[in-house]
Amino acid sequence: MTTTSSRPPKKHASPLTSPPEPVGLHLFDYHDVDRRLHGEGIMGPSGDEEGNAKARQRALWRRLYDDARGSWRSLIVPDAEMIARIVQLDMTCPQFAPVTAWVVRAATLAMAGGGPLRLDPCVLLGAPGVGKTYYARRLSQAFGVATLTIPMNLITDRGTWFSGLAPIWRASAPGKVAQLLIDSSCASPVVVIDEIEKSSPINPSETPINVLHSLLERENASRFTDEFLEIPMRADAIIWIATANDLSPLPSSIVDRLISFEIALEAGQMLAIQRSLFDEANVATGGLFAVPPDALLDQVPAQTPRAMSRLWPIAFGFACAEGRRHVTRADLAQAADVLRLGSSAKGEIGFMSGMTAKALPSPRPETQKARLWD
Repeated sequence: MTTTSSRPPKKHASPLTSPPEPVGLHLFDYHDVDRRLHGEGIMGPSGDEEGNAKARQRALWRRLYDDARGSWRSLIVPDAEMIARIVQLDMTCPQFAPVTAWVVRAATLAMAGGGPLRLDPCVLLGAPGVGKTYYARRLSQAFGVATLTIPMNLITDRGTWFSGLAPIWRASAPGKVAQLLIDSSCASPVVVIDEIEKSSPINPSETPINVLHSLLERENASRFTDEFLEIPMRADAIIWIATANDLSPLPSSIVDRLISFEIALEAGQMLAIQRSLFDEANVATGGLFAVPPDALLDQVPAQTPRAMSRLWPIAFGFACAEGRRHVTRADLAQAADVLRLGSSAKGEIGFMSGMTAKALPSPRPETQKARLWD
């Protein structure tokens, strides 16, 4: 879709001026904003609350009109360094290798043609705690763009998180999608719809899933209109990543719009995941702790990545209380016990059917190095 965009010549750059980035798009049309500010958008008589809402709406139009960036937003244009960052995800999130390979192919194609990255909406399907949201965040970091996570289980209305709420309502405000696009300098932020199947609208006939029919379809998303902003915007370059434990609650019309990747943890992937989670937890401490040997990582009780991300900070606490800067088997065992508090389960913390937790073996006295980690 071609969008024309212009600005008043005295205050703003000419629409014929070359855009500041070689590849991008106009997020909105200045003619639409101008009409709202100086024409049909003029406020008429209204109640106090509606008048305040319309004043906030008008202030948002003014912000768009006076934005020094103009309406132009860049797009993700992959290069060799970006592709290398994406490939590196296989080292930290090996369970998502098929997703990473799909992204790498799309990025390589875009780089070959010198065009923007294009990814269709996708859904990461898997058991709770396998790292779906974590992976989506790391992927957005590799792209170097902003990320918005929308927890679907918190949405109880028809989807105002996505589409905003018109000024006639007391709690009116722009939606998260419009706000993200306005604030970002890139028109391709990553939006993560967490647990897409778990919306719980108060009125079942007004489900937030309905607004996704437009947002997940490029043609419709290219003229997305937030109910508060009331100005069409280009939302067709957003990278949508949904997560789900089960797709059966979703209508087929939504499932058809998503490329589905089924995520399953395998025993051989756990060592790489443990390394990644230790590194991230250690960075949060300022790098206080020595990197444990693979032998110790291999003896960590099998758990979900979500549970393991909590395990390391607790183990660090036990080590620090003993005046050490390395983690031992005993620290990990005590941390695992803490994580079991309040749980009805008596056995090991499992994470996938078919995988059993490894018992912590007795210390091996063969070498001084082995004793260090006991």
